[in-house]
Amino acid sequence: MAIPYNTTNTGTSVRNALRHSSINVGGTYQHVEDIQIKHAGSWRDTKEVYVKENGAWRLVHEGEHFLFNLSLSSNDDGGDYSLTNYISGQGYGGNKIKGLVTITANTRRRQINFGNFSSDSLIYLRLELNSRIIGRGGNGGNATGGGQGSGPNGSNGQRALYTRTKFILDNASIIAGGGGGGAGGDNSNYSYNVQQSYGCQKGSTCFSEQTVTDFIPGGGGGGGAGYPNSSGGSGGSSQYNGGNGGYNSGGSGGSAASGGTSNAGGDGGNLGQNGQDTSGGGTPGSSGNAIDGWSYRVGQSGNNDGDIRGPKVN
Repeated sequence: MAIPYNTTNTGTSVRNALRHSSINVGGTYQHVEDIQIKHAGSWRDTKEVYVKENGAWRLVHEGEHFLFNLSLSSNDDGGDYSLTNYISGQGYGGNKIKGLVTITANTRRRQINFGNFSSDSLIYLRLELNSRIIGRGGNGGNATGGGQGSGPNGSNGQRALYTRTKFILDNASIIAGGGGGGAGGDNSNYSYNVQQSYGCQKGSTCFSEQTVTDFIPGGGGGGGAGYPNSSGGSGGSSQYNGGNGGYNSGGSGGSAASGGTSNAGGDGGNLGQNGQDTSGGGTPGSSGNAIDGWSYRVGQSGNNDGDIRGPKVN
């Protein structure tokens, strides 16, 4: 099988990074994927090739991988992009892969899933300038209390990259979990007494006192940053709603009306950050993971790890 990639635009050799062997042909080294040996008069593919160096055997070639070159060049906010589905769509039903995944310049992708391929599989992940893999931000919590509203807690942000397959990272841009949604504030009721006058006898004025209760709206929580934009929480009335999350920054928490004990909503978290709490009401959402499968990152190349915002776990 021909090797479908060579270098990135930084000049980094993807073939070298993905451990393809080279042979000297007429004084020039050429990368190869398949190495065969002649056994009992027949040529046979090798799975692994070792050389003995300083008394120890060293692995120099791994064969029998499905090779691919995947370029993602359009914005996509639809959810997990599955590499497993892409590979199977190419007609390969095995579990051994090597390949290049490029997020092209100025492209936003919501969540990517590299799946769980064999332990000797390897992916070279390249993010070009101004590209992103980001999770959606969590929605802001709603203002509650005072007999109105429900759902005060901010939602958690979503993760960006999931993998249980080894990968090399060349990141010229941003990988970020979605920001957590801000906590919704408290509504309140404010009660006070008023006097009313009325004529009770000819030439006299009488007064009565009654209790009046006003509803004081609290603020909705701001939506967390991410892609696509998250929603701010509902305030006790619409003018106190939290702001929607943007691509970089969380939305502002809605303010609270004056005159009672109501609270403003918390701000939504920026990329890779938790939502903000408030002095009363719900709880904020947590940031989504930037990379779930960090231990599967086996190397850096080109631009190295780049800008990663949010937890790196597992």
